[in-house]
Amino acid sequence: MKASTLARAGRVLALCAALAPGLSLADIVLGHSGDLSGTSAALTKDYLRGMNAYFDEVNRKGGVHGEKIRLISMDDGFNPEKTAENTKALIDQNALALVGYRGTANVQRVIPLVQAAGIAQIGNTSGAKSLRDPYVPDLFHLRASTTDEIEAAVNHAWTIGITRIAVAYQDDAFGKEGLEALDASLKKRGSAPVALAPVPRGTVDVSQAIETVSAAAPQAVLYIGQSKPAAALIKGVQAKGVHPQFFVLSVASGLHSDLGADASGVIVSQVVPYPFTELGNPVVREYQKTIGALDDKKFSYNSMEGYLNAKLVVTALQKTSTPLTRAKLIATLQGLNNEDLGGFAISYGKQSNLGSRFVALTMIRKDGSFAR
Repeated sequence: MKASTLARAGRVLALCAALAPGLSLADIVLGHSGDLSGTSAALTKDYLRGMNAYFDEVNRKGGVHGEKIRLISMDDGFNPEKTAENTKALIDQNALALVGYRGTANVQRVIPLVQAAGIAQIGNTSGAKSLRDPYVPDLFHLRASTTDEIEAAVNHAWTIGITRIAVAYQDDAFGKEGLEALDASLKKRGSAPVALAPVPRGTVDVSQAIETVSAAAPQAVLYIGQSKPAAALIKGVQAKGVHPQFFVLSVASGLHSDLGADASGVIVSQVVPYPFTELGNPVVREYQKTIGALDDKKFSYNSMEGYLNAKLVVTALQKTSTPLTRAKLIATLQGLNNEDLGGFAISYGKQSNLGSRFVALTMIRKDGSFAR
């Protein structure tokens, strides 16, 4: 047996003994930490459903380089310190890469760990500028930035004559960066938010935000944060007899599950292709075929993003020579330029972890489906 094979066998044996007894020697182990029990648990689980569906499909066809992919998912409850604990465990037990993390503060907390270990963190649900500019080594985004999403929302508002915009935002790094992006977008149009309403992170405590937003009587309200507090805010503002146009970002695309029919008419920015009809998009056709074979056949933006991220990971693995190492995988990712995942292109570089700038606006219908 070659030394490299022995080393790999030893690495996987150690991982199997310490973390997942069911793993075999022929595994490419990927690590994930995400909110499986907190305010964004439903979104995280749906994202994982898409990732696992693609990995399972690849495994049924023989895996990558003859090895099966195993995704180890750990719950952090949206708590950055728990994310760090999980990440240390995954790194120490030799996961090849970390994939699909959730939360700006969570990702920011693990960057030093990621860089010290020389491991790639591929795909996360944060659009924060601080994770993109200046360039952050070893971090590889799939989705467009929050700045891109907010600019698309403001541009649409201006196009239809909406200029008085209030903002409520998750009171953390993610929300504050989104607020800066909104300020910049409005400033170049000679305007500013008519009201600012912070919402404590990881809660649905929106009582003060409801009062602040309602008092301003805005034409529109942009919520920068997760779907549960967004739902509480919308319900509370409407109960005050104030009915502005509501905008939310892609991280809150599961709003209907928290708000029901009252979500009708809310505009949502999306960062992956429309998953509900094929429209000639190859990766959407692949996604629908794979998800359609599951017990839960529901199409969604979250599972579409997870599916795309899994396809990005597999594409990079397939392009990396064996024996697979963290350093080789990072080098492969840095070399991806306009990589076509099936109608959705990804680009990185030695000083760029951007990924994609795709943004599209949708509107929630009463039944929870999305109009474009």
